[in-house]
Amino acid sequence: MEQHIIANAELVRKVAAEQLEIAVQYDEAGVRWLDKYIDGQREHASADVKAKLPNTLGSFLGECIRQTYGGHWVQDPAHGWQVKINDGVSVFPFNKVEKHLENEDGDSVLGLFTAIPGMIDFASKQAAATGGNSMAGDRPWWKFW
Repeated sequence: MEQHIIANAELVRKVAAEQLEIAVQYDEAGVRWLDKYIDGQREHASADVKAKLPNTLGSFLGECIRQTYGGHWVQDPAHGWQVKINDGVSVFPFNKVEKHLENEDGDSVLGLFTAIPGMIDFASKQAAATGGNSMAGDRPWWKFW
């Protein structure tokens, strides 16, 4: 399946280059482009197109995250495919793209991408403070209770 994800990510780059005449890479600039592209699709795409976009655009977002911050693709039985950066930080790019397509405020793929260094830092500090053995270290970064 990982090969399919990477092929979808490359498809996004190919379509951007050939149809939109924009060269995008797997980096922050690529995510900035993606963020604006999703905004446009949310406003103008049909419901059918919006239903298909998370697979390809989520693949691209995930590869941007993986190639910028490290990590690897892992399938979570409950939540789908994720990029696991380390034991304390995992992100779900397909879910994030879907949310960004549905909601204008607060669900930006760029917001997620730029928040990852803080997540990594927080997880690292939590692991250091707890020795990696506390229940707090077992919670996802976004659960504060």
